[in-house]
Amino acid sequence: MSTGILVLIGYTIVILGIAFYAARKDEKNIADFATADSSLGIFVLTLTLSATYHSAYAFLGAPGFIYTHGVGWWANGIWTVFPGVLFWIIGRRFWLMGKRYGYISIAQFMSDVYESDLVGLLITGITLVFTIPYVAMQAIGSGYIFEAISGGLLSYEMGTLFFFALMIVLVWMGGMKGVAITDAAQGVFMWIGLVVGSFIIIRTNFPSVSNAYLEAFKVIPEHFSLPGPNGTLTMADWISRWSVITIGMMMFPHITLRFFSGKSLKVLKWSSVFSSIYLTSIYVFTPAVGLIGNLLMPGLAAPDTVFPEMLLQYTPILFASLVIAGALAASMSTGDSQLHAVGSMLTTDVYKKYVNREASDNQQYRVAKIVILGLGVVSIIVALMRPGLLGNILALSNGGVASLAPAVLGGIYWPKANKQGAIASIIIGEAVMLLTTFVVTPPLGLMPGLWGMLVALVVYVAVCPRFPSSDRAVELIGEIREFFYQ
Repeated sequence: MSTGILVLIGYTIVILGIAFYAARKDEKNIADFATADSSLGIFVLTLTLSATYHSAYAFLGAPGFIYTHGVGWWANGIWTVFPGVLFWIIGRRFWLMGKRYGYISIAQFMSDVYESDLVGLLITGITLVFTIPYVAMQAIGSGYIFEAISGGLLSYEMGTLFFFALMIVLVWMGGMKGVAITDAAQGVFMWIGLVVGSFIIIRTNFPSVSNAYLEAFKVIPEHFSLPGPNGTLTMADWISRWSVITIGMMMFPHITLRFFSGKSLKVLKWSSVFSSIYLTSIYVFTPAVGLIGNLLMPGLAAPDTVFPEMLLQYTPILFASLVIAGALAASMSTGDSQLHAVGSMLTTDVYKKYVNREASDNQQYRVAKIVILGLGVVSIIVALMRPGLLGNILALSNGGVASLAPAVLGGIYWPKANKQGAIASIIIGEAVMLLTTFVVTPPLGLMPGLWGMLVALVVYVAVCPRFPSSDRAVELIGEIREFFYQ
């Protein structure tokens, strides 16, 4: 049996052990399953947010994107700092509302603040549709990882299926507590693997990091220019990519659930600070790795595999296997969080509200597990189709949910908010995003997700003043302002 497979077995046993420990603390009710009953501390919340935010993309998509398009990728590094800032600015308002009114999802809050079940349904439906390809992205990454770590003994298909099975077990065993605690362990593993692994690859082949850049510049100078060798990294692309990913990510349920999960505002504040540090530092050597991949492994058919391929060739097999297992941890920490979040949301916002209004907490807990299984199957089917580069899937998924931002943020900031503006904004914004993705070329070189978000904002600001404000919006926004500013 290969060293890589042995490491994989060891990793699985450790993660399942952590999940089993968390499961013993599970209260078997929907509030505990969805948000850990708002009990997470600074260390766990920081790492579950960070590990959930970054995924297979960190190990595979980012090096592959740089390998293909050049060092200009780092211009998008702004999305590693802003998540922590936004988590505090936005998250503390939702945390307060959750504490006062028992919300455990953004859709619940939106239905209430806009006094419209349709708004909540739109939020739920859209986040569901665009979370599935994101989960599939993690499964795709795992398929590549299994092929690499086993030396080809395990197929891509087997890797995606194993990922699915392990992910389901982790979520079923412990809900948010299980996901968060395993995320914390995987977050540590992920940081060490990416940073240390990248540094060793560089130093094995070059005297220093700066020398690696110099040697790459001699061979592929076009990778050090903008818009890059393929003309991809234009100013329009840069503006689109960082804004859509940064804002869009804050709309995904696996992030928004964490707004409600902190033990206190102090926990949210320091988790925001430390997550920005974590998310930025994890990429410190990534541009160098992607660039020297063109020197050491030119012409890769699957650029997303450049980092694990170099690990296996230029570092000891045991170390390489451990780091690649860290890549699996990155995929797992995002995939399980996403399935958990969407399953929880569908249970509380659809099943409880429209299917069985009398459902007990324990019934909702069981339904959430069934929903998660079904969503996992759909995600794996998408992954087995191998839909494309991870960076492109990331942009599409974030673009789909970014159009929700004006209505979501308006509900916590703008007293003129009303359901007419929210519904029009969401529907038209999504329509524009889909139109510029699949039908027409986006104007000015801006990505479809940004067009969708901008149009949604214009519609929201234009429509809301034409109708009476939601009384509930005025009330809740007044409470938020009174609490934070008086």
